[in-house]
Amino acid sequence: MENRINQIITTTDNQKYMIIHQAIYNNENFYVCCGADENENLNEEFYLLEEVKNAGKVYVKLVEDEGMAKFILKHLNLLDSE
Repeated sequence: MENRINQIITTTDNQKYMIIHQAIYNNENFYVCCGADENENLNEEFYLLEEVKNAGKVYVKLVEDEGMAKFILKHLNLLDSE
């Protein structure tokens, strides 16, 4: 798995994100990202994205499962244990 920390990724809808943390769970990459504008200036919006492979291409999607999001954030020590 490639280390993508500090890389800017651009989605198919031209949204840009700076990867600030990366986790691997069940051979899948998860990225904690900060939003970026078209000039790659960072904003204060944070996202948890999951890497998805489909037909030989790599995409990212927003993690919507709250349980999975909490698990990944705890694994990265970004969320206190309850």
